[in-house]
Amino acid sequence: MTESIKILMVDDHPMILDGYKNILTKSLGEKKNLLIDLAYNCEDANNKIETSITSSRYNLVYLDVSLPPANKLKIFSGEDLGVKIREISPQTKIIIMTMYSENMRVYNLMENIQPEGLLIKTDVNPLEFLISFEKVISGSLYYSQTVNEMLSKQFTNNLVLDNIDRSILFHISKGIQTKDLTSIVNLSLPAIEKRKRNIKEVIGVEQGGDMVLVDKAKELGFL
Repeated sequence: MTESIKILMVDDHPMILDGYKNILTKSLGEKKNLLIDLAYNCEDANNKIETSITSSRYNLVYLDVSLPPANKLKIFSGEDLGVKIREISPQTKIIIMTMYSENMRVYNLMENIQPEGLLIKTDVNPLEFLISFEKVISGSLYYSQTVNEMLSKQFTNNLVLDNIDRSILFHISKGIQTKDLTSIVNLSLPAIEKRKRNIKEVIGVEQGGDMVLVDKAKELGFL
């Protein structure tokens, strides 16, 4: 008897979920017993996940990052939902499907959720979607091309800048002024200035303002 694979797909675009479901069922439905549930927001997904804990846990969750929040549950995004899945159902595998491709955003997803799969939507075609499914279900990790390229750069960068440094760089790249970073990274202004000097030294920026720093950080793969 074919073992059932229980899957939850979460995205706020019904057509995207229908596409994901069709790829799996049309290609693998005769070979595998796929039990696929769909959810379109954090609250619905959370309810399905909590119910599965007392019945039959999901083997795999496909998870978008930008989702309508469940404010009362303090689940504001797919990232929050992924963290909760890790806490209450650690054996459930997670594949993140997202449009976010900024290094800082992808880095945080990897750090906070440690997903078995992370796919940038613009990287993925139906064949790669199937390959990622097979890899993750069989116990391997699978990342799409953009993620792999980022990780190859981050391998050395992780040794010199911590999460606070990365957060400072990220917010500066978004146009946030240094004086306004104190409420974001929870450091004093002198401490932030000191970190900025250290970042410049680490990545080799001797002169220039924030935009020079940002450009160099992007070149080296920090952003």
